[in-house]
Amino acid sequence: MKSKNSLGRLALLFAMLVLGAPGVGAQGTGGRISGTVLDSSGAVLPGATVTIVQEQTKLTKSTTTDKDGAYLFVSLPVGTYTVSAELSGFRKQVKSGYTLVSDGRVTADFALPVGQVSEVVEV
Repeated sequence: MKSKNSLGRLALLFAMLVLGAPGVGAQGTGGRISGTVLDSSGAVLPGATVTIVQEQTKLTKSTTTDKDGAYLFVSLPVGTYTVSAELSGFRKQVKSGYTLVSDGRVTADFALPVGQVSEVVEV
C-alpha cells in the first residue's frame, strides 16, 4: 500500500510539472523599442546612431539604423527610457518618457533637421 501511495504522489508531481511548464516559458521576456530615423523631408537616414537609456538604472544601449532607416532593441527590462538619434550633418534629437512594460512595444520615430553637430533638439 505504501508503494501505491508513493507511485500516486510521484504521478501527481509529474503531472504538475508537465502541466505547469508551459506557463514558465510564457512569462515576460522583456520589451522592445523600435522606430525609423528620417530627415526633415521624409527621406530615410541609414547609419544614424540610436541610443536608449533606461532612466532608473542608466542601462545604455546603442545601435545603427539599417538601409531603411529602421532600428530595433529587444529583450529590454521594464522601465522608463530616453531615446536619442544622431547623424553627422543633422541635429541630434532626444525624446524622453517612453514607458516600457513587460513584453511591451514602444515606437520612437525621428525626423532629424539639418544642422550643426553640436545642436541638440529635445522633445
